[in-house]
Amino acid sequence: GDNVWSVAISADGEYIAAGSRDNKVYLFDKDSSTPLWSYTTGGTVHSVAISADGEYIAAGSDEDQVYLFSKNGTLLWSYTAGDGIFSVAISSNGETIVAGSLDNSVYLFSKESSTPLWSYTTGNRVWSVAISEDGETIAVGSWDNKVYLFDKDSGTPLWSHTTGNWVLSVDISADGEMIAVGSDKVYLFDRNSSTPRWSYSTGDTVRAVALSEDFFGQQGYHLAAGSWNGKVYLFHNNNSSPIWNHTTGDSIYS
Repeated sequence: GDNVWSVAISADGEYIAAGSRDNKVYLFDKDSSTPLWSYTTGGTVHSVAISADGEYIAAGSDEDQVYLFSKNGTLLWSYTAGDGIFSVAISSNGETIVAGSLDNSVYLFSKESSTPLWSYTTGNRVWSVAISEDGETIAVGSWDNKVYLFDKDSGTPLWSHTTGNWVLSVDISADGEMIAVGSDKVYLFDRNSSTPRWSYSTGDTVRAVALSEDFFGQQGYHLAAGSWNGKVYLFHNNNSSPIWNHTTGDSIYS
């Protein structure tokens, strides 16, 4: 019914979740454009995430709500934050959910309860969150120009790093060992250090980053990044020089 803000696909490719400005969360089977179900929230759905097997779907809306659904469309729980939710992520098994809010806080949940396991308040809006496949490591990007790394068991950051601008995108490798950040530059971190492994300037804001899993018999990861300069870049984790870049017709958002 309106602009689509977020989509997510299960690891096996069987299920697709979508969040729209029409205030709805949708779930699709890959074989049909007719939704399996939709759920009407009280505001724009800015972010959706789905577990590897499609059994759990998390969503965040600008009426301050974090939602968790089962695959059949049952609302398992919802949580009211202090402001809109712009980013959600879920572990591969669906056990752990992280949400970032415009109330400056990040929240961690178990699928069993709408009561947060913990929350942490940053210095500004939390714009992007990511979680490792096993749910043990959480990356957070805030408008306070910082990226934060957390362990699931503590609401105290393992570390934080100050970039040169808002942190608009974070991603984390499946094993939790690499963290990619989009801000004034592309940054790549190792889990055990707040000092970047490397950074690369595109000359404009980096709005989107994504990390591969380990790839096909080689040691390392690929990192894709999209910039407001209209270019998409591909990197290897061991080199800050892009493998290639491609110029599109406008800013890259995802």
